[in-house]
Amino acid sequence: MKRSFHLFVRLKHERGVVFPFTVMCALFMSALFLHAVALYHTEIQFFEEEKKWYEADYLMKQALIYVKQTLASTPENVSSLTQTVSFVHGQATYRATRIESDVWSVTVSCITNAQFRYDVQFQFNASTNNISVWREVY
Repeated sequence: MKRSFHLFVRLKHERGVVFPFTVMCALFMSALFLHAVALYHTEIQFFEEEKKWYEADYLMKQALIYVKQTLASTPENVSSLTQTVSFVHGQATYRATRIESDVWSVTVSCITNAQFRYDVQFQFNASTNNISVWREVY
């Protein structure tokens, strides 16, 4: 009992402990708040980038449907095609070159309305309506 009393008396005579402790806690809380704001800002940037990729992917799917239909109905005497097609979310430009009688080498470039670009290269077999050798170009 005597010992705890001496400790209490010694702490009673200490001066200047509360203010530094308060400043330290305030700085710690400020650091936590700034970290949370930085994480929120990063999430917003990630969401915007993901939205651009989603729109570009949707535009590419529309362009692929159009390209597949066009190449499947192209006459055998045509050796290459180049065309730009406009969609609601942007435009797509494709260039197709015939490799064999039913196989095409195709390059598709999509640009969204937000000026985000997505390019792919692939081979298309018109007789089976299959895409192979898919390669995204960055």
